[in-house]
Amino acid sequence: MSITTPDMLVEIGLDLSSVGGPFFTFGSTSVAADNPQSVFDNTTYRFGGTLFYDVTDRVTSVSINRGLSRELDRFVTGGAQIEFTNQDRAFDPFYTASPFYPDIKPRRNVKLSTVVAGSTAVQFTGLIEDWAVDYSVKGDATASAACVDGFILFGGQQLAAHTATSQTTGARIGAVLDRAEVNWPTGLRDIDSGAQTLQADPVDQGREVLEYLQLVAASEPGLLFMSKDNDVTFRDRNTAAAIGTIVFSDAGTAIPYTDIAISYGTELLFNRVTVSALGVEPQDAISVDSQNEYGVQSLDLSGLLIQSGAAGTADAQALADYLVSKYAEPELRFESLTVQLAGLGTAMQSQVLGVELTDIIRVEYQPNGIGDRIVKDVQVIGIRHAVQPDRHAVTFTLASTDTAAFVFGGGTAVADYPFSLFAGGTVTGSPFGL
Repeated sequence: MSITTPDMLVEIGLDLSSVGGPFFTFGSTSVAADNPQSVFDNTTYRFGGTLFYDVTDRVTSVSINRGLSRELDRFVTGGAQIEFTNQDRAFDPFYTASPFYPDIKPRRNVKLSTVVAGSTAVQFTGLIEDWAVDYSVKGDATASAACVDGFILFGGQQLAAHTATSQTTGARIGAVLDRAEVNWPTGLRDIDSGAQTLQADPVDQGREVLEYLQLVAASEPGLLFMSKDNDVTFRDRNTAAAIGTIVFSDAGTAIPYTDIAISYGTELLFNRVTVSALGVEPQDAISVDSQNEYGVQSLDLSGLLIQSGAAGTADAQALADYLVSKYAEPELRFESLTVQLAGLGTAMQSQVLGVELTDIIRVEYQPNGIGDRIVKDVQVIGIRHAVQPDRHAVTFTLASTDTAAFVFGGGTAVADYPFSLFAGGTVTGSPFGL
């Protein structure tokens, strides 16, 4: 059983070629005496251009914050904060003797990884947006890097005027990323095809790329975010239709957690839902019983891009009906849980660090050890890391996967899933495949 936290690996992409060689050059021989600059793994000659430099030995703390704070929100730019010791002014952009001069600049690449039992797992990839340097009269010196993921780039891009073709949500996201004014690499995409057909909508000149991509995702509805590896990732509305394969429990039989937050209130209670799309009449769904019990609580989704005509009207109505069925009654929700990695075995540490946004996990909890244990499969919508010497806490923000009719699953054990006794793992009769 490990009593230590995983090692952190902090790498910054810097281009130090402006300070001159000596540089590696490709040659026709591997004999150092003939052409020492063409020998791989030598310690004298290096590649030019941007290279990742390991600066872990200068790091004092790391924090990462990705994802949502609550269900029904839209994903925004994820971030990280890195604190360094800076006694030698290595991270001072004006210190010409710094080993990293002159490339302590904003928009440099950064990669944060964990290392468990020799295995490296990326936890955040992005760009350094701001550097801050702090000196004190006592001689202490620190530096910090505020980092953001790739969504920051989409926020600064605008689309040219065009009319999109009618296509699925996943295809639309791919088409936007392919446009010349966006030009996102195909190798940095992980996009579901999507279950919703979109209309051929006109896109105005200057429309922000991130806002438009978020609208496409909301029209599914699905989840659009940047992965740990900086992939543009889209998960359609069937993503939550699964059983959690990683279990967090207070029973001593699975991964233990140190904190858990539970809610049972009206924050996510909606008993009147209106869904409208471009060129489609607004469609309403209500729960009279819920309104009589709790008063009218409204949710309005407008301007969606779902297909036009009779099919779009049916889709809008189906979405409104689904949202009312899901949110018309208060639900006991696991909102978040926190795991301290110190003290966990390496296998459990790797499981925790392997969790990604939109993954389904199972949570078990018996309040005060009294009564039946609450067991729920929930979706991870937020991940936060707080890393300091001898301490690494991971907090997951959670969303419910429950619906009014079914519990998702492919199993047939009544004791485990009394509402999941159907072939396969998806209820195709639901308008959303749930």
